[in-house]
Amino acid sequence: MTDEISRREFVKQTAVGTAMLAASPKALEAAVAVPMDSNKQVVAALGALFIPSKVGDPGYSELEPYGISGYVMTNLPPSVTQFQVPSNAPTSVGENLQSFPTEGLDMFNVAAKQFFEGKNFLDLDEKQREQYLSLIADGSKIADQEQRTRLQTFYRRARSRILTVYYKNYPFQAVRRNAAGEPTLHPGDTHQITNPNVWKDKKIVTGWDIAGYKGPLTWEEEEKLREKAKKELPYWLEGDLVKLEPNRPPAAAAIKTSDGGEYYDVIVLGGGTAGCIVAGRLAERGINPKTGDRLKVAMIEGGDDWTIRDPGVRPGYGYPIRRRMITDIPDGIGPDGGGGGPMGIGPNYLWSEVGGTGGENFKLVGGCSLHYGGTCWIPGDEDFQFYREASGVDWDLAKFGDAIQEIRDMYHVSAPPDAWWSKGDHIWANAGRALGFEMRSTEQGRINTFGINGDLSRTDSKATSLPWAYIGLNNGLKVIANAEVQNIVIEKAPGGRPVATGAVYTDEAGATHEVRAARVVVALAANFTPLLLYKSGYGPREFLGDKLLAENKNVGHHLSGDHDLVSNAYLEQAVVEEGLAGEAHHGNPWAATTPRPWGELTIHVRGGAGSPGAPSGSALGQFAPAFGWEHKEYMRSGAGARRMMNWRTHLGAIPASWRILPDGKVEQVEADAPRIDAKIKEAGEIVRAWQSKLAVKPVKADLRAFSRTAKIIDPLHRTGTARAGSSPENSVCTSDFDCHDIDNLLITSSAAVPRTFFWSLGPTAVAAAYSYRRMIANHFSTGSSTKGFA
Repeated sequence: MTDEISRREFVKQTAVGTAMLAASPKALEAAVAVPMDSNKQVVAALGALFIPSKVGDPGYSELEPYGISGYVMTNLPPSVTQFQVPSNAPTSVGENLQSFPTEGLDMFNVAAKQFFEGKNFLDLDEKQREQYLSLIADGSKIADQEQRTRLQTFYRRARSRILTVYYKNYPFQAVRRNAAGEPTLHPGDTHQITNPNVWKDKKIVTGWDIAGYKGPLTWEEEEKLREKAKKELPYWLEGDLVKLEPNRPPAAAAIKTSDGGEYYDVIVLGGGTAGCIVAGRLAERGINPKTGDRLKVAMIEGGDDWTIRDPGVRPGYGYPIRRRMITDIPDGIGPDGGGGGPMGIGPNYLWSEVGGTGGENFKLVGGCSLHYGGTCWIPGDEDFQFYREASGVDWDLAKFGDAIQEIRDMYHVSAPPDAWWSKGDHIWANAGRALGFEMRSTEQGRINTFGINGDLSRTDSKATSLPWAYIGLNNGLKVIANAEVQNIVIEKAPGGRPVATGAVYTDEAGATHEVRAARVVVALAANFTPLLLYKSGYGPREFLGDKLLAENKNVGHHLSGDHDLVSNAYLEQAVVEEGLAGEAHHGNPWAATTPRPWGELTIHVRGGAGSPGAPSGSALGQFAPAFGWEHKEYMRSGAGARRMMNWRTHLGAIPASWRILPDGKVEQVEADAPRIDAKIKEAGEIVRAWQSKLAVKPVKADLRAFSRTAKIIDPLHRTGTARAGSSPENSVCTSDFDCHDIDNLLITSSAAVPRTFFWSLGPTAVAAAYSYRRMIANHFSTGSSTKGFA
């Protein structure tokens, strides 16, 4: 047996082969030779049309012995008749529909008769089958509107599913996992290489092979890129950024109360970007003002804590647990990917039961600081001006100086070196300069990066909030993971003010626990902070009715965000190198379209020619041909993706606000629609002018994003739903993060930031670093109030 995965080994690892686990080699051969039913024949024929084959150039059909058509037909959707798709809907742009419309197969097969002299689809020759697909995609020759809608819906869903499965690297699309869902390692592998293509039988040609995509790096590729980065980066940090000390104190043990409950000095609800920063520093620097002892700090997080089980954070290399658990292969089970679904982030890493909240949602110690693109916008004068105007906070750049420096230092915020600008980056930037725009490099949170990072970083090269969690662990921080907070315990004596005295949470087994604390810190981001406050009886009367314990009309309101208008152009020639050279190193240039100081509706444009990335996205891209050899040549060696250029047009300080409803949905409250709509139109004109200045001319452009209106824009990088401010009339907490209406309750995270200018990681982290300083000064130092402390 070699290091490659054999055909039999593949069958053991896939859902298609589950029933064959005990089969002998001869039985396996017989199983794959069983004649297909007519439905599977239709799928197989469609697959051969979408990804054709010829001698020496394998495609879809060569994967039929490995069960590809059976796999395509899994995850069955609702009946096709339920899909309401307008007859004039575009037919070949990237609809990412993961499931196959199996119930429409017979309809699709039989409908060919009216166009091909009574022949079913399966009776057609290859050329006629291509004509049939083209006829459906065009739609003009299908007179019956209902039939046209159903056939076009079937075509789009079938195309999406088949191309997605093939270019997701079937039959090696999933990471091998054990019964607990943890990636399994190949015998003898000491570097946690979970890329299935490294071990596969090289005779099996997959979609990745056609696209020239190797997937996550091998150790040897990492080593080469590390050596290159050490020469090009201005510095390289050897060793650990932070590590667990062998003589660290044990995690804080709860004090048993007289009624048998558990007590900590402070509990931090949420272990994400802000929660880790605040909990870690409180454990390190805070004291119990009553006893002078080290604070007993517990951080309660709904997700798992494998992110902090390694002995430290070693940038550029990583440690075994994070390297193993972060695979950079979205398979619907692990934490990798850009969204939920069958081939995205697994359900254990998302709060899927909370509908409609969107935005920041990542269920794991470290939170969204782990899962982001790398941009780290540090608040400047404009941000603080917007904060003060929004709610009257007393924040300014000088007060936040130490907090800003801490985040710059710990996140290692810097711009990529000039050597990392690609040919496409320079072409993009030169066109912007021709319009009079100053080009800048995007500041990113990167430590010992070598140019390739997934949604998460298995090499610890992305800046995250985990170092603060490690600081906390070195100072007795108790991390209570896999624990979903149900409500804050709020007590109110007759005639007195409400007081937060603890929280109730459920553990992984579903058991309920109540923990008491002298101070309760909420760090649950803009989406989830108001939801917890509602469940605790705090918020607007209109939402809570007779469940109201403390009223504040601002809870859940004043949600703000920026907005991203993404447009692309398909160029007359490639501007990104082929292979690994094109995947690594990009400058991420950007430009502001107006000089500073920036005001409302400022436009920042980011873009360039990025790496082609995983081919499944390109396969369904807006410029990808519909099917056949033209589509395959577009995909080959990333040819189409390497001709792409993008413009991410950000609108900042949008004059609009939303609110979080008790069911988690987001509702727009107000918007200056005329100004927003005019700015969107202006942004489109800027991008059109930009494209006209490119040295390599666009063949096609997708500018549909600029047809959006103020009524339908979605707020990104959300803030403000429990914002800090000058009074309970306009905010939820003070400039020092103390709740206006409930004693001993403190609020941090993006929820406390009064308004979004741009981005959220940097502003959230900076606010958290400032908030723990104010909390220590006001609550956890000598001379602070001893109320509630044991």
